[in-house]
Amino acid sequence: MKKHTTFSYNFQQNKNILPRTDLAYESIDTNAPANGTEYKEYDLCSLKVSELKVISKEGEDATGRKKGNYITLHCPVMRSLSEEEEFSITDAVSSLLKDLTEKITEREITSDTRVLIAGLGNRFISADSIGPRTADKITVTEHMQGTDHEKLFNLIGCSRISAVHPGVMGQTGIEAVAMIKGAADYVKPHVIIAIDALASRATDRLCSTVQLCDTGISPGSGIGNRRGAVCRETVGYPVIAVGVPTVVDCATLVYDALTRAGVDKLDCDIDTALSKERAFFVSLKDSDILSEEISTLLSCAINRTFNCEGL
Repeated sequence: MKKHTTFSYNFQQNKNILPRTDLAYESIDTNAPANGTEYKEYDLCSLKVSELKVISKEGEDATGRKKGNYITLHCPVMRSLSEEEEFSITDAVSSLLKDLTEKITEREITSDTRVLIAGLGNRFISADSIGPRTADKITVTEHMQGTDHEKLFNLIGCSRISAVHPGVMGQTGIEAVAMIKGAADYVKPHVIIAIDALASRATDRLCSTVQLCDTGISPGSGIGNRRGAVCRETVGYPVIAVGVPTVVDCATLVYDALTRAGVDKLDCDIDTALSKERAFFVSLKDSDILSEEISTLLSCAINRTFNCEGL
């Protein structure tokens, strides 16, 4: 007779065990945060915000996250939003990004602030196109320096914004981090804002969550195709990552469905049983429309943060 294996999730035992997620919020028990972490919730612009701080090695081991700040904004699904909901999301993201930028750069945002926006992902895949689409909509101003328009931009208070679309390695043959570092060494930004699509462990968080963190990001990590990390250690400049979950891997989807059905024991190890499903990912059926709407909201928030909105 086969021995039943308990259905469980222990990050410390196996970093590849289910469920897979890029959201720090989903890596903790919010009712009993692990040692080495600090967790709080509050409201901002009528939206719920969850803030996790990983403050020690113990916290890193418990969450699988680097030391730093992870802020999660919980939104309605960003599809056919009312004007009031759009304003709330844009205002909230802008406020959080402003606070995080000023903390990580240790300076106020002014017309002298240099910012590099990096739109990560593959623009030809709907669920992975949020980064490039957002970067497309950013108001870039760095090229106005030294021209007749410089005084006007300084008067308005616009920061010096640049943007780069590094694509994916399958398109360019070059690691995204190498292209971003090259651009950063040219503009010497005070901060890099990296925007990417993420993976969640729960379908109800797809396209309804925005995560901001000051620890950088590993492009492709959401689908298990981890590339070189874009972080202060690799590019030499502070990095803030802004991400929105757009996919769930099928193994995690099945895991959660079984959990909701009350199945807590199987005749084999669950991680092994679902190993083949790790190669498949699902997204919402209207992910192309959602990616366009999300990129518009994120770009408006970023433009507002650095005083370029409406230009």
